[in-house]
Amino acid sequence: MTWERMARLLEASDTLTPTQQIRMIGNALENFENKGLVLSILDKDNLTANNLGLAKAKKWLAKIFDVFESEIDGLLAAHNDLGDAIYYLDISAEAENTDGIGLRSAKLILEFNCGKIDSDVFTNLQDSLLEMSANGRRWFIRYLLRTPRNGINRGTVAKIMAHYYKKKVKEVKKHLNFNSIEVVCSAYERGIEPPCNLTHGKFVAPMLAKEVPMNKWPTNFVVDYKYDGNRYQIHIEDSRVIIFNRKGKIVTTQFPDIVLLCSKYDVKNAILDGEIYPIREDGTPAPHKLMATRVHSKNHLEAAERVKVEWVIFDCLMLNNETIMDLPYNERLEKMKDLPNQAHRITEGDIMAFYHQAINDGFEGIIVKDSSMAYEAGKRSVGWAKYKPPQINLDVVIMSTKYGEGKRANVFGTFELGVKSDNGYHSVGWCGSGFSDEDLITLTNTLRRNVEKFENGQFFVSPVVVLEVKADLVSRDEKGNLGLRFPRCVRIRDDKFVADINTLKDVEALE
Repeated sequence: MTWERMARLLEASDTLTPTQQIRMIGNALENFENKGLVLSILDKDNLTANNLGLAKAKKWLAKIFDVFESEIDGLLAAHNDLGDAIYYLDISAEAENTDGIGLRSAKLILEFNCGKIDSDVFTNLQDSLLEMSANGRRWFIRYLLRTPRNGINRGTVAKIMAHYYKKKVKEVKKHLNFNSIEVVCSAYERGIEPPCNLTHGKFVAPMLAKEVPMNKWPTNFVVDYKYDGNRYQIHIEDSRVIIFNRKGKIVTTQFPDIVLLCSKYDVKNAILDGEIYPIREDGTPAPHKLMATRVHSKNHLEAAERVKVEWVIFDCLMLNNETIMDLPYNERLEKMKDLPNQAHRITEGDIMAFYHQAINDGFEGIIVKDSSMAYEAGKRSVGWAKYKPPQINLDVVIMSTKYGEGKRANVFGTFELGVKSDNGYHSVGWCGSGFSDEDLITLTNTLRRNVEKFENGQFFVSPVVVLEVKADLVSRDEKGNLGLRFPRCVRIRDDKFVADINTLKDVEALE
């Protein structure tokens, strides 16, 4: 089972619709010995981060194929894809053996932590690429940069698995919340149920809130404040603490103060769902932008002194060796009632009065939760209805950028925003306000590593940075192009995948 076969499968499915992709790949799995391995590579977000950006990739590839980096830049400008650029590169060392490397070896290299150019990682990458066909290289480089642009994500993989193994998509997604893709596939092939057990250190995809009309709010409710922070999952076992961000990445070292706090909880073990948000000296909520100091700082102890944060618990998945996530929410609350640092909530009374109290206290709004609902891991559920002050709030991706002016002349200062569309991403205008100086430095450092093309002062970048923006309204210009009126950045969403941003249909519905 080789990477070349995988590349041919990817090429054959590249121009298909999502439904056609699911059917085609699902049928093709029969020809692969290790279905789980194939599917675990297909989902780029399933691959471990390799710390390889576009700039470093170009340097490495220029060295591997003994060409000038400017040659790669020229092809990149023409094709807008590094995989295509290398595909069309005139390489004298074209591989004679098109069997190439094995699929397991390919996955290992895709997940290598890319260090210095003279490292063993570079040597392995060089040897592997030189064994591949041009098409094999194209797809390998796309996955190496995590930019395959084929629309395949965790949801697609779940549907492919459901198609091939004749399961319900909901059932597959549940099993994937507790197990790796390969473990689930192996269990299905042996005719057994994959384990759905919570364990310390095993991340569980969080349940997500959804905007729901008031007339569809649950009648049996629990209402929490909506905190303006970042979502985290904290695992505790015998005073040992692990903190996961919303994407499932371990970020324990970013919050030494929260680790100390949670290590003192009087529990044998627990898996807690909650939020960390910045506070002022008087304990009131501070602007969310301050979270960037805690998340991006290299000196976490110093950052903890500069920016104080608060941790609040709004759910519990496991407590003292008992998995409780399948219990109704009101029963979970009863189980966790003795835990400290609970979210501010009500279980009866006037919801809108509580909402106004949350706003007056400096918080974002409220979450109205169905008290009878189990914890639906990985699902955006109508059972958690979020309500914030009426305004247009969107999660968007940065498509391109330009340098600023004046004191911001040395950093990117304005950004073209995009939402998902059937053809990739659709521009909804530019945004240059709402960014702190620290935000602009962070964005400049990130986007410089992901420039795909430069034209007339505009840097077109890979879709890797998600922003939350707010605007007064959606409008169209005289040519009918959609745009946001007075957009401003609320925050950089490091905790969100690009796949989670809003769609063109979402924006059109706001007109």
